[in-house]
This record gives sequence, structure tokens and C-alpha cells, in this order.
Amino acid sequence: MNPEPNNGNDMKEYQYHLERYKGQGSRHECPRCHDKRSFAYYVDDIGNIIDKSVGRCNHESGCGYHYTPKEWFRNNPDTTKSNQPQRVSNNRAGVGFNRVQFDTPPREPDSIDPKYLLQSISYDSSLAYYLCGLLPNDTIKRVWDDYGIGATKDHSVIFWQIDASGKVRTGKVMKYDPETGHRIKNGTGVNWVHSLMKRRGLLPESFNLVQCLFGEHLLRLHPDKGVALVESEKTALIGSCVFPQFVWLATGGKSQLAPNKMKVLKGRRVVAFPDIDGVQEWKSKATELSRFGIDIAVSDIIERNATPDERQRKIDIADWMLAQLESTSATRTTLERLIQKNPCIGILIDKLELVIA
Repeated sequence: MNPEPNNGNDMKEYQYHLERYKGQGSRHECPRCHDKRSFAYYVDDIGNIIDKSVGRCNHESGCGYHYTPKEWFRNNPDTTKSNQPQRVSNNRAGVGFNRVQFDTPPREPDSIDPKYLLQSISYDSSLAYYLCGLLPNDTIKRVWDDYGIGATKDHSVIFWQIDASGKVRTGKVMKYDPETGHRIKNGTGVNWVHSLMKRRGLLPESFNLVQCLFGEHLLRLHPDKGVALVESEKTALIGSCVFPQFVWLATGGKSQLAPNKMKVLKGRRVVAFPDIDGVQEWKSKATELSRFGIDIAVSDIIERNATPDERQRKIDIADWMLAQLESTSATRTTLERLIQKNPCIGILIDKLELVIA
């Protein structure tokens, strides 16, 4: 299928990026759900917005509002540089810039000293506790070491983002229930290592965060492996535990498929497994990415086979893997109890070389 003719709007679209998080003041009211602190504008390199309606809501599943620059320029074809909205300054739009500099080169991303990653590496997190009840300890150790997973004093897990050149961009800090494996949402949201370090004076306020794919550093270590792309870091870890023949990478969110972030996948065999509510969006994004030479096949296996209950829970591929692991674990636990009561059952299993799946 031939791509649509380029009318200049595609070029404009990629001169904008989502406003980087710099505290609550850098998040605005969402035009759809009207949450006062959930909306990120698209801005250019000097902070100009396109329009207060152009951006993305952080509540991807609950709201899902995402109005891209491409869509806005398509709907407003007569817009010129001189009549675009002004810069976001002091957390407000409308402070005077009459001209937009489109040729400003983007800043190189900053990185964090890897010593902080090394100091944090630990299996002492609630997510590791949960998975150790379902998988062999040596499997957990292999995956934790591969991804450089850390832990905090309160047993939260640190998903470090290490880019293809081995530089540490940041880390996402999240807490999970050790019994259920579900994320604990207690109102604090996700913490970021670079933000915590800035508060402690360990990084300058000017630190330029440019996120990369979680697990991106593994690409150069496994050049011949196929790539499995998912949304959440937890899903990538579970996938790597169960299907180590793939390099499992995570985008960090349903809408995180920007060309600059995906360009490391150029030339790789990639199959994407979005959450059940993101299949159509990822298929659309995959079509756009193909214009940049990035080929991603989007699996709809969940969408085709999910039950109504699974659709309501907005499952992902990890939920299916965990259900199988928990079922197997429950079977083994029951069997162990029976063997304790009647050792002859264990002898019979050994003699007949039975395999408990």
C-alpha cells in the first residue's frame, strides 16, 4: 500500500514532542476527562505549543485522549507558523513568542552515572517475591541480571532504562503486591529516578531526559534474536522468563511508539503484543513506523481470544502467562501435600516417570 502524499504536515509533526515532566506544573487539564494534572502538551524545542487541545492524557486506559500534531495540522491546513499558539512559560500558554524556530537542533539526552544502577541491583523487591513463587530462582536471577533490575528500601522495583549504547537514561520506580503481583496504586503514582535525584541535588535541574525502550541494551547482546515488544516493563520481564528465545522490550505505555524511540528496532524482526485495549492503536502506529523503515508485526491474539471478563480487566499477554504459571504452581502445591500425607504417591510418580505440567 502506498503511503499518503507528504504535504508537509508529517515533517511538522515530528518537530514537536510531548512536554517533558518537570513537576505537577508541567501537566495540564485534559480536554476530555478534565483532570487538572494529567495532560501533556505537544511542544517544540523552545517550548511553543500548537494548541491547548493537542497533547496526550496520562490516563491511557481510563480516558485515552490523544490528539497528535499530525491530526491537528490535517484538520487545520491553513495554519502558518506566525499564527500558531505561543510558548508554555511559567506553566501557562500565551507568553509572547511571535516566531517559532523550527531548525533548533535537539539536545542530546543526558545520562545517569551507572554507579547508581549498580548500587540498586537487588532481588529484594515485592515483584521478585511474587515471581519466585511461580518460577525457578535461577530464572529470576538470570532475568534480573540481564535487565539490571533494582530495588528500593521499601521493596519497590526499579526498572532501569539503559539505551543501546549502554547509557542509563532513568529508572521507573513502582511497587507491587507480593501476594498478587498487582501494582499498588496508593495515590503516589510512578516515581522516576532522575526526579528523585534532582530533588536530592544529585542531578542538575537542566537534566535532559529522553526515554528509551526498557531492555534496549539487550539488542546489541542478542543481534540474531527476534524481538517481542510489549507495553509494561513487568510484562517484558515475565516474557523473558517464559520465552527467553526473544528479546523482550517494553515501551512504557500504549502511546509510546514515537519514531525516535523505535528507530533502534530498524532491521530487526519485531512482533508487538499490545494490551487488549491497544491493538488497533498499535496497528495504526505500525503503519506509520513502516514509512521510517521500522517493521513491526502487531499480534491480535489477545483481542481474538479474550473472554468478556478479560476484556473488562484489560489484560495483556503476561496475564495469560501468569495464569498458566499460577495453575501449574497450584497443581504442584496440591501434589506436594498429597505426597507428604502418602509418600507412596511420590514413589509411584517416580517409577512411572510421570511429568506434572
